[in-house]
Order: sequence, then structure tokens, then C-alpha cells
Amino acid sequence: GTIYWMYTAYNSPTLYTKHYVQTINQQPLASSRWAACAIGGVLASFIQILATLFEWIFVPREWAGAQHLSRRMLFLVLIFLLNLVPPVYTFQITKLVIYSKSAYAVSIVGFFIAVATLVFFAVMPLGGLFTSYMNKRSRRYIASQTFTANYIKLKGLDMWMSYLLWFLVFLAKLVESYFFLTLSLRDPIRNLSTMTMRCVGEVWYKDIVCRNQAKIVLGLMYLVDLLLFFLDTYMWYIICNCIFSIGRSFYLGISILTPWRNIFTRLPKRIYSKILATTEMEIKYKPKVLISQIWNAIVISMYREHLLAIDHVQKLLYHQVPSEIEGKRTLRAPTFFVSQDDNNFETEFFPRNSEAERRISFFAQSLATPMPEPLPVDNMPTFTVFTPHYSEKILLSLREIIREDDQFSRVTLLEYLKQLHPVEWDCFVKDTKILAEETAAYENGDDSEKLSEDGLKSKIDDLPFYCIGFKSAAPEYTLRTRIWASLRSQTLYRTVSGFMNYARAIKLLYRVENPELVQYFGGDPEGLELALERMARRKFRFLVSMQRLSKFKDDEMENAEFLLRAYPDLQIAYLDEEPALNEDEEPRVYSALIDGHCEMLENGRRRPKFRVQLSGNPILGDGKSDNQNHAVIFHRGEYIQLIDANQDNYLEECLKIRSVLAEFEEMNVEHVNPYAPNLKSEDNNTKKDP
Repeated sequence: GTIYWMYTAYNSPTLYTKHYVQTINQQPLASSRWAACAIGGVLASFIQILATLFEWIFVPREWAGAQHLSRRMLFLVLIFLLNLVPPVYTFQITKLVIYSKSAYAVSIVGFFIAVATLVFFAVMPLGGLFTSYMNKRSRRYIASQTFTANYIKLKGLDMWMSYLLWFLVFLAKLVESYFFLTLSLRDPIRNLSTMTMRCVGEVWYKDIVCRNQAKIVLGLMYLVDLLLFFLDTYMWYIICNCIFSIGRSFYLGISILTPWRNIFTRLPKRIYSKILATTEMEIKYKPKVLISQIWNAIVISMYREHLLAIDHVQKLLYHQVPSEIEGKRTLRAPTFFVSQDDNNFETEFFPRNSEAERRISFFAQSLATPMPEPLPVDNMPTFTVFTPHYSEKILLSLREIIREDDQFSRVTLLEYLKQLHPVEWDCFVKDTKILAEETAAYENGDDSEKLSEDGLKSKIDDLPFYCIGFKSAAPEYTLRTRIWASLRSQTLYRTVSGFMNYARAIKLLYRVENPELVQYFGGDPEGLELALERMARRKFRFLVSMQRLSKFKDDEMENAEFLLRAYPDLQIAYLDEEPALNEDEEPRVYSALIDGHCEMLENGRRRPKFRVQLSGNPILGDGKSDNQNHAVIFHRGEYIQLIDANQDNYLEECLKIRSVLAEFEEMNVEHVNPYAPNLKSEDNNTKKDP
């Protein structure tokens, strides 16, 4: 607003030129122009005074965090008077026509005081006057210090880039606003301010409106110009932010214009340097041995999710081949990594424009960005994935998949998903056919001649597989189709199966980075798996807050039980009610926790591991936040990742969890207790605020 005033005052000389004649176009006194622009400082001070008055009126003084305003108000009034005196003195001395050296000097000083006032108020918030409350040790400001006003401070290059961004935003905005908004109004302002309307008027208002029509239009023009002056700031922020984002993308190496071949050819080295923590490994292996285990696990996980066919998997895996040295074997890297750098390769490693291509491309691009160095699994912080659940679908039923939604629909959900994911459906059908053939061979004996005759049958026999995903109505086949559809819909099963990949990732990383552990267990795979699971449980927990679990219907309870059987380490918190002891009391409410290892009771429910009585019903508002709050007591670790009940996650992204958590690691922790800011540390003596 202050800059707008200065721009407009400088380009409205006719308003402070006495007896202006348009044909002569005489200019105002220089002191008058300086003084008119200096009034911008008065405006800036007045706005700050108004803000303080409104804070005084609307924020009760007894509220925690309310600041003392008397000293601030006195300071603002002094700044206001300091800016007001030079313009008043100038206009009082000159009367707009008398030249005065003293008035000229005072007007220049007043203008620079206004500029200094503008800059000061632009960079200094009102709460920061006389020492920011963020630096005060009083407990009344603890909420702001630790929550509402607790912003991360930029350092180094990030800080200077932020300064440069905002400098360019305001530079572009001020230049454009002056030349295209304010300067273009200079002539209309001159004409309207000197225009004399000759009119008779009308019955009710006489000639008041008619005679002042030019002034009314001039005021509206000023108002519209002010609105446009504010609006284009956001436009320039978007433009500059876009330019900086493009530059940042090139700097990080994640631009789509980054050479594609570099992303994939360097992928093995980046897996070794950014996914694996190899500095503290007791037994040193060749990088290729470690990389192959990570890469093969990623490829196999995509195959299990029916994103890749078996022929694609064979082309993407590391294979053991005979070495040139007799009696030894070596690892052969997939040609996928080098094919991107050689145009002579025409091999298709994954279906074009498929989900597998998208995931591998994103994984490769993300590793091209700067990432914190991962810590060993032993040293990584513990974290919990937290998901609230109320009535969202857990697992789609067969009826929901293969029937139309309503009488006006002619497309089933399964048909829609098949059209949406044709490659994945084809991989799923092939996998199901192989499973059915192996099951039939096991039940009928190894009759290869009969199988070959069956293979010559018409493709009509395969129609059920391609239509509904199974040929037999056995539960194991129908369940596969239900899972395939649920993993591609907004279901809780999709979320649980995706984020339980954290446990798989932790076990994989721990096994790869600790080969001595594999040697220790030797021929005891069960003992090795038990050690890996123990480490995964130490570092990761998935907690689902199922508010209605105790009131689930039979089908919902069956789906929840299926989740626990599929993922025994999944933790489910729920509200359990018991009748009141007395008639005039409310039912007793408990927050209970179960997992897949809990004992089954006679009623088909599981015995809770923990059962904490609450002071009352925790559902106070819309329920979702309350549903989370009552289950927070069951989380473990330093960090909580809040995930809605329809999200997904992938193994390759879970492998980066150590680098993600390292972004939040505080290596240089301030020894300040947030519950008692006046206590610097436990070792220091208690110091009270003066």
C-alpha cells in the first residue's frame, strides 16, 4: 500500500499544483512532490497502528500468548509522528507555491524516512518489536514457539535462494506495476482532476453527482488500480517460482530434459551409495553382490504385484552364470542398465507406458537427487505408520466386483479395472493359469501327455480366466481375484499391503548389510527369518485405528481377520464398551489393541494385548481426529507417518525410509525442555526468568 501511494503520488502532480492550467502544464514544486511521496510513510505507520488496535480489541489480554502492546503502541505513534512532521511542515511553509530551501531539504529527509519506515515494517513483524516472543523464555509463548510459529530456518544456499526468489518477485512486480499500471494512468489523472462538469442535475440530488462525476470516476480508477496492484503480486510469484523450480530440477538432475540414459546407467551405483549403508559392514562384498539383492527384490515384488510378466522378469534380474575361472560363478547384470546408452538394443524390458515403467523411472529419477546418507538399520529411528479407519472398505467382496453397481450401469467394477489395467490383468491371468495347472498336475499326478493334450484344447476353456480371473469357485481362486481388484481400488487392504512393505524393506536391508548374520545362521533359515522379523518389529509398526471393530458385521469382521492372518504384525486399535456398573452412569469405554498373534476367544474375537480404560467416550467431534487420538498411546518410536485408508506404497520407495527419516534427524539438539523452557538441560541448574 505504501509503494502504491508513492507511485500514485508521484504521477498525480495536478493534485498538489495550485492553479494548474492544462495548456501550460506547469509542474509542482519539487518539495511538494517529495512531501507527497513521503506521506507513504505516514500510511505505513497508520496501518501498523490499526493492526495493533485490532489486536488490542479482539485478543483478550488474559489469554496465554497475548503480547504486551503498550510499548509497541507508543513506538508506532512516535514513528507515525516522525513521518507526519516533514510533509506537514513542507506544505505549511510552501503553501504549494512558495519555494523554500528548508522545506525542500525537509521534504527530501521526510521521503527517505518514509522509505526506511517501509523497509523496516516490511522485514520486521509487529511481534518482533522489542525482541521477538519466539526468543522469550516465558511459558505463556510455548504454544507458538513449539507449534504454531515453529518454522524451520533455512541455511546456506537454500537461504540465499529464498532471498533471491523474493527479491526477483518484488523487483518484477514493482517494475511492472509502475510502467503498466501507474504510469499509464498519468494522463487520465491529469484530465479527470482538472475537468469541470457543466450540468443541470436532476430532481432529487440536484447537480451534486453530476458536478462531481469526474472526481467519482477518478476515485474508482484509483481503487481499481489499487486492487490490480495487489493482485499481480501472486502472478509474479507463480512466474518466478516456476523459473526457480525448473532451475532446481536441472540442479537436482530430475528434469525430464536430463539425459535419460544417465538415469538408468548410473542406477546400480546410486543404489549402492544412496540405498545401502556399507561404511560399517564387517564383511566387505563386491558392490554388485549387494546391488543385485536389492534390485532383484524390487523386480520380484513387481512380478508378485502382477506388473511384470515372467519373460520381463528374466530380462531384468541379475543372474548367476559360470565364471571364466573354473568352478566359480559370477553375477551377470541385466542389459537393461546398458541398453539405455546403446541405441542398438531393441529389447522390451517392461510393457510400454505401464505401471512398472512408471515406478522404475520414478525410482531411478529420485535416486538422482541429493539424499541424506542412510544410517545402518541398527541406528535408524523407530517409526509408526498410523491409519484411521471408520467404514471404508477393507476388502472387496466377490459380489461387489462382478455385478453392476445399479440398474443403469452395464459395466462391472472388474470390467472397469480390466480396461484400466490391461497389462496387469493379463499378467494376473497368466499367473492364475499356471497355478491352476500346477494344482491340477499335483492332484491328478504327473501326466505330461494329458497336459499336452489339454494344451491343444480350444482357447474357449480359458475364457473364465480372462472374464473373472478364475475357473474354479474354490475360495483360494476367488480370493485372488478379490485381492487383485482391492489392490486397485480404495480399500484398507491396499494401504496395509503397501505400507507393510516397510517391514520387508527393513528385513531386506538388514540382511544385505549384515552378511555375517546370514553366515551365523547358516542352514537355519527359520532362525534367520526370526532375527530379521525381530529387527523389523523394533524399527517399524503399522497401527490401524478401527473405531468400529467391536461393532463390525460378520463380513467386515471376516475381512479384518483376513488382514491379521495375512499380516500378523499389524496392530489394530479399537474402542471397546462395557455396560455401566450403575444405571445412571455411562458405559465404560476402553481403548484396546490386538494383532495377528493374539489368542482367539470362543466368540471368534481376539484377546486384546492392551486394554486401557478411558475417562469417557473419546468421540467428541466428527470422529476422525478423535479416532486417531485414542490410539496414539499405542504408537512406538520417534516419528509417526499419518496415512489415509486408501493410499499405497511400494517396496522400492520403502527402501528410502532411512534417508527420509534422516531429513528430520536433529544431530545438534538444543537442550531446552519444551515443557519447561526455563530449564536448559537436566545437568544445568534451574534458572528463572528475570
